[in-house]
Amino acid sequence: MWTERQVAANLQHLGVRAGMAVLVHATPQAIGPMEAGSATLLHALLQVLGPEGTVLVPAFTPAHRDPAERAGRLTPTGEAERLRATVPLCDGHTAPADPQPPGEFPEIVQKHPQARRSTHPILSFVAIGAQADFLTRQAPFHYPLGSESPLARLHQLNGYVLLIGTDHTANVSLHLSEIWANVPYIHRYATVRTGEATWTRMQGSPECRRGFARIEPLLRQSRILREGPVGDAKAQLMAQQQLVSMGVALLQGERSFLLCEDPDCAWCALARKMNADPATQTALRAEEIERP
Repeated sequence: MWTERQVAANLQHLGVRAGMAVLVHATPQAIGPMEAGSATLLHALLQVLGPEGTVLVPAFTPAHRDPAERAGRLTPTGEAERLRATVPLCDGHTAPADPQPPGEFPEIVQKHPQARRSTHPILSFVAIGAQADFLTRQAPFHYPLGSESPLARLHQLNGYVLLIGTDHTANVSLHLSEIWANVPYIHRYATVRTGEATWTRMQGSPECRRGFARIEPLLRQSRILREGPVGDAKAQLMAQQQLVSMGVALLQGERSFLLCEDPDCAWCALARKMNADPATQTALRAEEIERP
């Protein structure tokens, strides 16, 4: 049974220090049994970071996206209306994060009495600590993982990314690399519910992250990664500025570097088409949809 003290010691050995701002992607179950369950990880992080530090986590809610959109195809009108009717209206402050990856940890962070959450309908973040308000306020609707986003503000703070029990497919900071490298596919659209009867087109939909795993050996070779255990889980700590800079450089050399190789992934197939012909539009709806 891992204690808060043991988890905190593991985090310190990895390189987490007081005063840091850290974006955490964690699968607490990978740590093993803990004395207070998954909340032990949050308590340990707050203990190590201290009052000047900040924890930031993604609290994505893809359920508020138009379910009629399917990777480059549109659902027939009648079926599309039926699917949209099932989508809940987003409360940006309390909507539960997706129980799939990034998993339950964002919910634990969100329930903390000092938590602050950005209000994007599908790509929000939750933070606790000295920089929580700076990281989460006035998050942009378009390009929600780009400039002026919580990710970009973490970059301004010279923050860190911490992976615990997960790999770089969870490392959303690489979407910031895609946007700052201005690869053509970052201009894709998504339609999200923004009101009782309103659906709004969002530009800058991030989509697939499975190709992000390709960057890990390069980060290791460049000595950007610090690695070690947190409980039973493999963990990695990296400076976000170095991570994003490497991602930008790789994309400037090969625009498709962060795309996955799955031949059945329609999102990455579409991204490659956009890279080949930047004028290509996504097959998703390009107009704002408003329903009475």
